[in-house]
Amino acid sequence: MPKKMLILRGTTGYLPDENGKLHNYKRGALHEPAAKEYARRKGYEGVVLDISGNHGPGKTRETSPQTLLAVDEFYRDKAIAAFYGFSGGGYNVWWILHKKLTAEADFKRIELVVVIGAPIRDEAEYKASNFPGGNWDLVYKKNPQLGDPFVPRGVKDAHMFGPEWLLSETPDPNKKTP
Repeated sequence: MPKKMLILRGTTGYLPDENGKLHNYKRGALHEPAAKEYARRKGYEGVVLDISGNHGPGKTRETSPQTLLAVDEFYRDKAIAAFYGFSGGGYNVWWILHKKLTAEADFKRIELVVVIGAPIRDEAEYKASNFPGGNWDLVYKKNPQLGDPFVPRGVKDAHMFGPEWLLSETPDPNKKTP
């Protein structure tokens, strides 16, 4: 059974697409091709959760519909061994780890946690050493810079290009180097 990476989108809104043009992300902001390609390069099938990373009801993101659906998927599909959270999805990964998963076996199953563009939470809060049985690799990135080569000219905020940033630093294991 191939391993899967559960990819959590950001919040809804008008934000730059991969070409820098404003796009209405009704299902949650994410440059999906870059996120799925990253998953592939890391040896996972990328599964994008088709729901926004919006806050949802309640005082915290613990009750976000995305948080709740992600936990349901994690328990339903035993092949999920990684989480990738972009923006609001990255904040929801925090709630999943800190409030929704409780069994040591759950934490042992996770191999990789990726958080991009969610700088309100500190990197240390996602580390496996905080959780019983946790032993995952952590990739934590805030936001790329406007001058980075994968950010189109004229874009006023590079936040949406976090997935491209991460992908640019991840070698393709299928590509032969000369």
